[in-house]
Amino acid sequence: MNRLNLRQRLLLLSLLPSAVIAITVVSYFTLSGIRTLEGELRSKGLSTVRYLAQVSEYGIISGQIESLHGLAQTTIQESGVKSAVVVNARGRAIAVSGRVSLSGETLRQTLRTPGIVDETEHWIGFGAPVLRSQNESDTLFEPIVNSKPAAPEVIGQVFVEFDKSELINRQHDLLVRGLLIVFIGLILIALLAITMADSLIRPIKRLVQAVRDMSSGHLDARVPIHSSAELGILEQGFNEMADHIEDVHRSMQTRIEEATAQLAFQARHDALTGLLNRREFEHRLEKALASVQAGGEEFSVLLLDLDRFKPVNDTCGHLAGDELLRQISQLFQGRLREEDTLARLGGDEFGIILANCSGPRARQVADDICALASAYRFIWQDKIFAIGASIGLTPVNRRIRSINEILAAGDAACYRAKESGRHQVCEQEASNVPERRQESQNWAGRIASALAENRLQIDALPLLPLQKENRLAHTHYVELSAHLYEPGQPPVALSALIDAAERYELASSIDQRFIEAAIHAIDRARRHHKQLYCLVPLSRTSLGRRALIDFIARRLAEKELPGNGLCLVFSEDVTTHHGNQAADFSRQVRTLGCQVGLDDFGGGLSSFSHLRAIAPSCVKLSRSLTRDLGGNRASTALLRAVQEITADLGIHSIADNVNDSTALAQLEQLGISYAQGLAVAPDEPFDVWLEGAVIRSA
Repeated sequence: MNRLNLRQRLLLLSLLPSAVIAITVVSYFTLSGIRTLEGELRSKGLSTVRYLAQVSEYGIISGQIESLHGLAQTTIQESGVKSAVVVNARGRAIAVSGRVSLSGETLRQTLRTPGIVDETEHWIGFGAPVLRSQNESDTLFEPIVNSKPAAPEVIGQVFVEFDKSELINRQHDLLVRGLLIVFIGLILIALLAITMADSLIRPIKRLVQAVRDMSSGHLDARVPIHSSAELGILEQGFNEMADHIEDVHRSMQTRIEEATAQLAFQARHDALTGLLNRREFEHRLEKALASVQAGGEEFSVLLLDLDRFKPVNDTCGHLAGDELLRQISQLFQGRLREEDTLARLGGDEFGIILANCSGPRARQVADDICALASAYRFIWQDKIFAIGASIGLTPVNRRIRSINEILAAGDAACYRAKESGRHQVCEQEASNVPERRQESQNWAGRIASALAENRLQIDALPLLPLQKENRLAHTHYVELSAHLYEPGQPPVALSALIDAAERYELASSIDQRFIEAAIHAIDRARRHHKQLYCLVPLSRTSLGRRALIDFIARRLAEKELPGNGLCLVFSEDVTTHHGNQAADFSRQVRTLGCQVGLDDFGGGLSSFSHLRAIAPSCVKLSRSLTRDLGGNRASTALLRAVQEITADLGIHSIADNVNDSTALAQLEQLGISYAQGLAVAPDEPFDVWLEGAVIRSA
């Protein structure tokens, strides 16, 4: 029934009851007619045999055989009679006419009343006794001896056979007429039902076709209003709904196009400065290199790193650092031509493509930009900062095969400029790139000594679950950080420490120190029946090393821990430059039961393509998303969009540097999973926090 369409269902509902009623009525009357014909035949047979018995009495008594033969001959002249037999009291047939089918035993039997004596498929036999009449004597001269009448005397029998062929023919005709009536009636009913079903289904088909057209994208589909009553209301309502959907679609399409354009812009541009981001810079660099290899003009690439940028952040905060980056971007942009490309590659690093510019001209532009940066003074509140720029210059010619060679050469030249005292330009050919950056060996000794003397203090940055489903009893969330303490020196932040450690292949040692501290803390918490989740920062150099995976597996096995309390966090920027390594590392870590997180996520909306490959459990939101929370509608809308995307993928979101309760409440309302900062808890040594907040907590 479910497989039938509406027209078939209507025909079924109209034809089935009509057919059942018609067949029932005709069958009833046909069967009644057949029974009536059979009754008429039996009635006629009994009447005939009774009459023959009466008129045969005199012939049997008087012995006039000829008259009995005449009676038999007259009887078979009746319609349907095939034979007639007169039998005397001794059972002998004294008059026979026609073809007799009755058996001798039947003819010799003694009958008391008229009735059917035998019947087959083709004929039926009736019999009746011939009785002597009671009025033969004269009652006037013969007195009544006994008042009780005597039983009549049987003096013979008569038998009459009727042929059933006429009855069968009449019954067949009656049955054929009944079937013909049913057939014609069903045809008429079917034609009427089809006409009614088609008239009813036609407007519904128009509605169905209009719905299909709309679902195929033809929003201008409408139905003509030809019906009345409910169907007319439905047609009119569909057209009104279609008009509304078309208006909404047109409005949504406009908004989608605007949002798409905005997202496309954000995917290619840095959210903070409005400059091109690293991905777009590398894309344009590839096009420019392909043009040179095809015979186009040579060009030059500048990789620029700001000097003394970190003190601005440390002294005045990230708002000041962000404003400095915006102002210096405008300063550089004003020095360049329209055909040149300026991009922010990340942090305080910038890249410049000088189109159709090489040799002394490129060096002059680089020197001018370096001089601009040195002469620039950044003013924030009551403080004035002098910064500068270290620039690596790389000329691009046909011998270069990939942009990696260009970036490696520019990177090496930039760090050589820093080694040489900063605020200068160093040039590096792409074909002569040193294997490693050569920098003062001071950092290597300082880091190695700090690790050996245990002067690397690991700090705890507690996380607060903002959503009810994440607030579990006896469960604590924390991110690990670190500072390097040296005698007579200010503490060195983790970012600067990792940057130097990566240049000397010491970053993996710091990573192992973090992991060891986290696993030890998770084990202590477990032994006190507490659940601890640790976010451990990793350097980009550790992602490609199998030794780190083996180290994690070995430490987890020693403590008999499942590993689900350990979340290894690396920068989202790594997925752009080392996507394959990051994806492989993530898969290997998850086989140990550990989790993966991304740091500084969503700043330019260019990283969502990596979410499926990395499959992180959590992401730390870029501060560019939470910096203007509540004061900028665009920032709030962007943060909400990032939150919805990560939530749909089952990824927890973490906002850091949350320093006031108002921002905390807004983040909770937006659905952010966790927060950290002064509004949650101040940073403190990890061992102190573990003892007080976890081990001794109620």
